[in-house]
Amino acid sequence: MHEAIGLAIRQVLHRGGTVSPHELIGTLWRLKESGTDMAMREACSRAIRIFAAKLN
Repeated sequence: MHEAIGLAIRQVLHRGGTVSPHELIGTLWRLKESGTDMAMREACSRAIRIFAAKLN
């Protein structure tokens, strides 16, 4: 899961964006939807659930 979060943060920063929780969740979602590695997809899903729970 840490690898998925790190990858998402790098992608956000590479685009010049800020690492807000909403942007991070969106990037994790895109990684999950575009990935073929089931372990990475599950890691993205777990990370999304954790960050979404923190927003509520």
